[in-house]
Amino acid sequence: MAHIVVIYNNVPDRSLLAQDLKSELELLQVADGVAAALRARHRVTVLPFTGDVVLLGEQLRALKPDAVFNLFEGVFGFSQSEVFVPITLDLLGIPYTGSPAKTLETCVKKSLTKKILLRRSIPTPPFQVFAVGAPIEPQLPFPIFVKPDCEDASLGISNDSVVYTPEQLESQVKVIWQKFSQPALCEAFIDGREFNVAILGDPDYEQTIAHPFAPKVLPISEICFDTMPAGYQHIVSYNAKWEDSSVEYRETKPVCPAPIDLKLELELKQIALRTFHAMGCRDYARIDFRYSHDGKLYVIDVNPNPDISPDAGFARSAHAGGYSYEQLIQTIVDFALNRKPQNID
Repeated sequence: MAHIVVIYNNVPDRSLLAQDLKSELELLQVADGVAAALRARHRVTVLPFTGDVVLLGEQLRALKPDAVFNLFEGVFGFSQSEVFVPITLDLLGIPYTGSPAKTLETCVKKSLTKKILLRRSIPTPPFQVFAVGAPIEPQLPFPIFVKPDCEDASLGISNDSVVYTPEQLESQVKVIWQKFSQPALCEAFIDGREFNVAILGDPDYEQTIAHPFAPKVLPISEICFDTMPAGYQHIVSYNAKWEDSSVEYRETKPVCPAPIDLKLELELKQIALRTFHAMGCRDYARIDFRYSHDGKLYVIDVNPNPDISPDAGFARSAHAGGYSYEQLIQTIVDFALNRKPQNID
């Protein structure tokens, strides 16, 4: 029986949280669910982390886990702090689930991710970045999709994120600047269908014939906007993900497996696996696509360590692929347990 430590975001005072950090609160519940799924086979310690890496190191040295299930997603809305836990674990030589620090650091920077994808000839919408205070001179055709360059969980994405005029673009870019104090990523808005492609596996086993740990694509999910009322954009906004009382949440409906033909399925799988490897993803990841009306696929987001709660998209795809929630969590921790640990004091 291995000792698994589950690390998650600690939120000491919920009353201090802004509404936009509701996604962080979900991790408190996810940590309990992951721990429950692991206890059938392992000894489990649940460990909250507030951002104090010195304290974390001391706690881990005392606990001496065989592996860590890493659910940490950054503290108090600072997404780039997500690397704190994997960097600490690498220094201590403790195996952990999910992608390494370099991948997390890269993928949170959406414009950098897009540059890497383009260098690998992986299709992604044309884009432009406006640094804070820079002249807002669009070089893209309208409509344009505006979002923060370094956020996840759909933070900063609303019904106003798709703009149609230079005036709307300037207004929305300034919203990003003021609210997030970071560059605004603007990309050509791809009108059409949206797909989520979940991948499960360790790329270290890619070359091993039929190895059960080799990365594989789970059943593909489509986000269906067919019942979205007029006036609402067909996008996955913050409301669509987190505000269960909103129209966007009710009318953004996942369908898994997606109703697609074999040709499109194979193309989605091929591009998703290429993206998974190009970005250095590990264990589990979700690649988001838009499929234009003229039949072209575009990668719009790469999500290493995506939301793994029982009702989230990744678990939904895993269930369609024959995994119970407990089996999914056990499979992911097995990837970490099978990595060779280094000796720690």
